[in-house]
Amino acid sequence: MKKSLGFTLIELLLSITILAIVASYALPTFSDLTRRYKSEAKGRELFELLILMRTKAYSEHKSYTLCPSENGSSCGKDWAYGAILFADNDRDGELDASEKIERTLSKLEDGATLSWNAFNNKGFITFRPNGTTPAQSGNFKYCPPGGEEKYGWFIILNTIGRPYFGKDRDGDGIVENGSGSPLTCDAKN
Repeated sequence: MKKSLGFTLIELLLSITILAIVASYALPTFSDLTRRYKSEAKGRELFELLILMRTKAYSEHKSYTLCPSENGSSCGKDWAYGAILFADNDRDGELDASEKIERTLSKLEDGATLSWNAFNNKGFITFRPNGTTPAQSGNFKYCPPGGEEKYGWFIILNTIGRPYFGKDRDGDGIVENGSGSPLTCDAKN
């Protein structure tokens, strides 16, 4: 009589049970990885836009402004809807008819927030033709949907115009801004 090389029903059920247990441990980790990736992707998009803005200002000897935009065609107040980058010929921080949009920052996920907190309290950022900001040091603060600080980030902009990401200096899993204050997300959505 030939020996069969398949699974018995009991072996199959036991294998499926073990696989389900292992998957239940891996699924939260995968979800965490996905949330972290989405957050970091938005941070990289803004960071690259700031680098581009500074480079264009310096190389083209023009002032460039980045401002929040709810409609993608004029400056607004809420960074969560996106932003527009343009050569600001008259240096007023507003997009005029003679100025064209160079790039845009895409809208955030629903429930996420992005804010700009600057030394001079202006709602926009300008780079001068020499690649520096006119006393506009400050930081962008991103809070993801749900408000979990561990997925948030800061992008700090120093006065000479160099952007950098906030670091987790105390090892608690939450980044700090340039002055050492940890990220706090007020609204838990």
